[in-house]
Amino acid sequence: MNNKYVRGLVVILAGLVILVVLLLIGDLIAIARGAEQSLSLLPGDNLLGWWGLWVIVGGLVLYLIYVFFARTDMFKIGTREVVMMAIGAALYGVLTFLFNIVPVPSVSLVALRPVVVIPIFFGFAFGPAVGFFVGAFGNVLGDALTGWGVYPIWDIGNGLMGLVPGLAGMYLGRTRGKINILQWIAVAVLAVCAILPLVSPSIIHPWTGEPTTEFLGWWYIMLAVLIVMLGLTLAPRFWPYVLLLLTLAFLGFAVYYVIAPPADLEGSPLPGAILLGAIAVVCGLIAYYLSSRARDITRWLDEKDTTALVVWASLGVIVGIGFAAIADIFYNGYSFTTAIIGEFIPAAGPNILFAVILTPLLYAAWKQARAGAGR
Repeated sequence: MNNKYVRGLVVILAGLVILVVLLLIGDLIAIARGAEQSLSLLPGDNLLGWWGLWVIVGGLVLYLIYVFFARTDMFKIGTREVVMMAIGAALYGVLTFLFNIVPVPSVSLVALRPVVVIPIFFGFAFGPAVGFFVGAFGNVLGDALTGWGVYPIWDIGNGLMGLVPGLAGMYLGRTRGKINILQWIAVAVLAVCAILPLVSPSIIHPWTGEPTTEFLGWWYIMLAVLIVMLGLTLAPRFWPYVLLLLTLAFLGFAVYYVIAPPADLEGSPLPGAILLGAIAVVCGLIAYYLSSRARDITRWLDEKDTTALVVWASLGVIVGIGFAAIADIFYNGYSFTTAIIGEFIPAAGPNILFAVILTPLLYAAWKQARAGAGR
């Protein structure tokens, strides 16, 4: 087992077996909660539309990542990591279930998820293996509890969203050059996503088969995401004040959610609006607390940590949601523009915004707790 290629193959195969078992358990939960679909272990007429193929593709991606970083201890799994996997997946699953009542306009089941910070934080703090498990199985659990069903492509995408920030350990403490390269890669992707809806304002809706321009407005959101992400990497000291802007955004969206609820919303928009309002109040209180403890913040979270978190969190969302959206081109037959404008942008844009603003807060609290415990 000293050969990294053989060891990686054994680890990934074992991981895929565990993932498939968890997917089937999630499928049973979803059916019990009223989901109409169930996972079929055998491929149908269209091999590209078989979920098992995309689990294998995800496994190949994980294998390549494992082999590339095999000389490090990042993928080591001990008792501590197993405990963190269980805690993180349970948190992400339950909180995802709560926020799934707040859908955002897209061509698929996309919800507003501030809780995306959980797999990203667990990956950054405890390693890529923990981040992947928290994101993947947490998403299985959350969607199953909602009664949506189980979507392996998106479960793997959420797993990658937690895994990628775990790779940051390879670069922390090194020169800033590596972060600069990754930062501008993320900026370039976000810039393309901000421009694409303007270049191709009309896409084919996969369920109606008709052209629609209802997603054109997402370019405003992506421009805001780009500005916030780039601003925090260039001037991370302003991070606490951006939280106040997020507070106002939550309040504004809560009001808009009541006035113009999403067309595919089932039931009253009031529960979702109350949830958004509650999050806004919490963010506002935290923003006030941070403004009064500015000196302590610099001790809990230095600018290098903030920059690394913002960059790696953005990359995690881009890679994870990008994997799921691109796979849907083959799995669901979406066109490229439908997958990117109608699915990737609505899912990745808000996720990146939440990740770059809220993950440093969670990481700072964790560092303070560790310092208080003397660890």
